Amino acid sequence: MYFWHRLKNWYYTRNLKNKDLHPCIEEYLRCFEEFDINKPISEIQFTVFDSETTGLDCKKGDRIVSLSAVRLKNGRIDLSDVFHELVNPDRDIPSRSVLVHEILPNMVDSKPGIENILPDFIKFIGSSVLVAHHGWLDMSFLNKEMMRLYSLPIRNYMVDTAVLDKIFQSKTTPYAVGMAGDYSSALNDMAKRYNVCVEELHSSFWDATITAQIFQQMIKSVQQQGVVTLKDFLKYVENKNRFKLTGSPV
Repeated sequence: MYFWHRLKNWYYTRNLKNKDLHPCIEEYLRCFEEFDINKPISEIQFTVFDSETTGLDCKKGDRIVSLSAVRLKNGRIDLSDVFHELVNPDRDIPSRSVLVHEILPNMVDSKPGIENILPDFIKFIGSSVLVAHHGWLDMSFLNKEMMRLYSLPIRNYMVDTAVLDKIFQSKTTPYAVGMAGDYSSALNDMAKRYNVCVEELHSSFWDATITAQIFQQMIKSVQQQGVVTLKDFLKYVENKNRFKLTGSPV
């Protein structure tokens, strides 16, 4: 994971070197210059994020309608420093999606588009390690907009709580996770497993907050297993990722 990540960073940095970059991208790339993957996990700043969208397929034109993030500093959630924005998707919001996240078209009609939101989001995350639940989905939407606007994908390392939970569960119930197919990686089911109270689901802010509370426990668990540095942590996730996830992304 970290090898390919560094290779991609080198590739994009080289190809963007002689291009006129948006100021937010110049600052974003600079913040990685002193990033140290060998730092202890306890010294790493994590940013837990989530998004709500018009649908589940960015390739078919679905777009972001809400983007939220909370920071995890020294193992604690810092609710004094959060990111939360409604986004005008510049398209309709299907009724089936409204029923899920309850974001009505008139709630976003007067909001800024993603081109105005992304620079602030990039500044907020900096070089921190991103955390998301089923993060492949959120990243597919973010990276589509990043490539469209800046010809650069998100460059941060990312940890997926669904993948981590799958690893933890496979240690205690390998048959159920690997064979029986009754393991669910839905956020509400994970919250029950980690005794995290669910105030509300399908809100980008609340989903990010729930995910952050789950991730707090996960960090303690990997540290107890002797995983000390971020590099070790990423290796741990990569090497132990063996089973197929089942269940809804939410």
